Amino acid sequence: MSTALRLRVMWTALAIFSGLMLIQDAVAAGATAENPLRDPIQLLESLEKRRLDLDERTKRLDVREEELKKLSEQLDKRMAALEALRSSIQKDLSQEKSLDEANIARLAKIYSGMNAAQAAKQLSGLQPEVAVRVLKLMREKNASKVLGKMDADKAAKLADSIGLPMAEKRRRP
Repeated sequence: MSTALRLRVMWTALAIFSGLMLIQDAVAAGATAENPLRDPIQLLESLEKRRLDLDERTKRLDVREEELKKLSEQLDKRMAALEALRSSIQKDLSQEKSLDEANIARLAKIYSGMNAAQAAKQLSGLQPEVAVRVLKLMREKNASKVLGKMDADKAAKLADSIGLPMAEKRRRP
């Protein structure tokens, strides 16, 4: 038998003997069912039950932690998808605004090249907001000719929208 093995056996025997001595002392001191500290068997059973309860609780907490990790990952994925969607929508809106501005500028050039009477007739058929934007982009000389060929009420409303700041528009009845 090797020296290390002998030492291990001796230490194990000493630990068992010490444990038995403690149990014998506890029994001799009057261990009862009411006082588990005096009954080492009850104490060991109580400690074992407590260990099993803690093990079960640890398992439940591990399961909940894993569920929370999965939910967190799902939430992160959804947030990333929403952020990508928001970014895409902003890009699309920006592109659409640029296209809209380009189309209005194009209309302004087209109407500027037209006969004033024809341009007035065409602009009268547009939504007032669009007509105002087109007239704002036209040179003043051309815009005045077109407004001169329009119905007086329609021309007045468009000119009012073009020339008056918002504060003045609110003051008017």
